[in-house]
This record gives sequence, C-alpha cells and structure tokens, in this order.
Amino acid sequence: MRLSSLLGLGLLAIACAPKPDTPPAAAPIALSAAELDSVKAVDAAFAAGMNAKDTAAVFAVYAADAKLMPPDSPILDGAAGHPVIAGLIAGGASDFVLTSTTAYGVGDLAYLVGTGSFKMGGASETVKYAEVLRRGADGKWHYVVDMFSGVAAPAPAAAPAQKK
Repeated sequence: MRLSSLLGLGLLAIACAPKPDTPPAAAPIALSAAELDSVKAVDAAFAAGMNAKDTAAVFAVYAADAKLMPPDSPILDGAAGHPVIAGLIAGGASDFVLTSTTAYGVGDLAYLVGTGSFKMGGASETVKYAEVLRRGADGKWHYVVDMFSGVAAPAPAAAPAQKK
C-alpha cells in the first residue's frame, strides 16, 4: 500500500509541475501585397524577355533546378527545359501577356496561377499556367516549377436526348 501511495504522489507531482517556457511555434506569415508584387514581377520579366527574343533574360527567371512542364512532355529538369523556350522564340512566339489570377506565398515560397496569351506565326494562342517560385539567397524570386498548357475551346452542349 505504501508503494502505490508513493507512486500516486509521484505522478501527481509530475502532473502539477510547471511546464518549461517554450514559446509556441509561430504561424507562418503570408507574403504582403508588396512582396506578392515582386513575385508577379517574375511573370513580367518572363514576358518581356520572350517579347525581346532574349533567351538569356528568360532563362534568368528560372532557378537552376527548375522543373519545366510543357504540354505533352515529360518533366524537364533545369537546363533541359531551355530548348523548349528557345524553340518558342525561334518559332516566332511574340506579344506575350501573362495575367495572374491567383498569387500567394509564405516565407520563401510562392505560387502564381493565371492565363497567358501570345502569337505564334500570327495566330493567337491562350494558355493556362501554374508556377511555384522560390526566393533565393539574393532575395530574388525564380520559377522552380513552371507548368502550362493550352486552353481548349468549351465542349459543345450536348443535344437533349430524344424520346422514343
């Protein structure tokens, strides 16, 4: 009986002991509007580089380890994506306009979702895109994931079923 009383008192003492002073983990803080503007500026730099046909300027907005995911293609790592971009420029892509519809970020990561338009051989093209960006040690934002694809025309409305 004495052992169980001592054990009970010990557990009670442990339960009532003051907790160590460890502050709760701070919740991540979303990027401010000004910081999101600097994230969106990467899209503007991409479009400006494409419109100027300046591959070096376009490649500069990508991190060295970026993943490029063009339509109907495997994931292209780093410099393996350069020929796709260079091919667009060489193929006459022009008049790039990117419009982000969603921008969000926390810490050194952000994402953009939007639509883009450009001309290819005189024909207008529209794409949708999703990009993940990372802020580097130099404070600049770079694409680390760039995924885009065409926007298909809406499917025609199905004709109502005919009764027999």
